[in-house]
Amino acid sequence: MRALEGKRALVTGAARGIGAGIARAFAEAGAELFLHFRSDPSAAEMLAAELRTMGSTVHLYRADLGKLEDLNAMFDTIEREWGTLDAAVNNAGWDPGMVPLEEVTPELYEKLASVNIRGTLFSSLREIALMKRNPAGGSIINIGSVQQDTTVPGRTLYAMSKGAIHALTGELALEAGEFGIRVNNIAPGFIEVERLKASPSYNREGVAADIPLGRVGTPEDVGNLAVFLASAESGFISGDTIIADGGLHRRLARSRNTISLT
Repeated sequence: MRALEGKRALVTGAARGIGAGIARAFAEAGAELFLHFRSDPSAAEMLAAELRTMGSTVHLYRADLGKLEDLNAMFDTIEREWGTLDAAVNNAGWDPGMVPLEEVTPELYEKLASVNIRGTLFSSLREIALMKRNPAGGSIINIGSVQQDTTVPGRTLYAMSKGAIHALTGELALEAGEFGIRVNNIAPGFIEVERLKASPSYNREGVAADIPLGRVGTPEDVGNLAVFLASAESGFISGDTIIADGGLHRRLARSRNTISLT
């Protein structure tokens, strides 16, 4: 029996990149899927068609999770269609790129926080409410970033939002645990997604040379980890952040320690 056979799972931000990799891994594991997307219906439809050829039942829903009316309408639909959830992956987010401090504006902050922080929080609350109806509880998986702990110039806004998700994960795990609901956070490192491969300045070999495992990550790497966290195999894991970066954070930590000792 496959790891998620008979399970119903939501994946937000599923049309491309890490979200699509998670959706593929969940489909391979046997889950029925509710896939959220915001801005690329053609990519979402292509992905759904691909997953259906694998035997997965797929529902698509378009929404801007930065708007609470859209978010609540999506969860109202899930509630009507399914009544409950077994697993949810809160992957939807926005990356503003490199933003020097002098270019940070209230408008930029509000756009980022509405999706990355508020959207993740209120999605989680609706997911918990649905999972409480499930005698077996459920699993919520947030998608953070190694940048919650690593400092990179120009990434203050993004790192702050992912740090909030890290903190949120621990608090939700504490409060939802009594209902059998587990909450964990995946912190990906350098993952090769479409927009990176399309960039003329992207140097795969150069990036891979800095990673102890000698390669860049793939959306499927994150997807396989998400399947594990959604499955019964991880039934005693909750409130944790699992870093998936090929060991790069250890190299960075060692560099910082070396500098501090010299």
